[in-house]
Amino acid sequence: MKRIVVLPYDSIWQHLYLDELRKLKASIKEHADNIMHIGSTAIPGMCAKPIIDMMIVTKSLKLFDTQHEALLRLGYERVSPEFKEGLQYVKRFSGDRTHQLYIFPVQHVKIGEMVALTAYLKYFPGEMERYNNVKRELAKLYPFDVEAYEQSKIIFITVMTVKAVDWYKTRNEQDFSIL
Repeated sequence: MKRIVVLPYDSIWQHLYLDELRKLKASIKEHADNIMHIGSTAIPGMCAKPIIDMMIVTKSLKLFDTQHEALLRLGYERVSPEFKEGLQYVKRFSGDRTHQLYIFPVQHVKIGEMVALTAYLKYFPGEMERYNNVKRELAKLYPFDVEAYEQSKIIFITVMTVKAVDWYKTRNEQDFSIL
């Protein structure tokens, strides 16, 4: 049984993302309109489980049917997606998840939500610290129960995402749906 580990921010996460970005671009660049580092490891000062979350935006998920083998060669395995109309892959080292890759078609609602939440937490250090505290407390409460840990964050993340999207839309007067 694995323990939930929430670590203080580590700048190595940016370098791990950049290294993986280079590999992904070399393998699937023509099918990825944008590859982004998202989530807690993308936010300086944010504590996180040491899993590099990335998101690929593509014109069509069908394009990735042909890229499945390329992702397998990079060490990814396909898993059941957390979100509808998207793909999800994970990469592991010694059984531990090290990278998580979400693939969404352009204009999927999760693109805007993930970008907005990441930007919001970078912009508002107080909100970032609130989220840090929630994660640390939940890791203490549920040290070996990933499901309970994740489920307990849902209400907090949902409220934070609504605030983030509202802030992001008003700050960026562009059409939010193009993300």
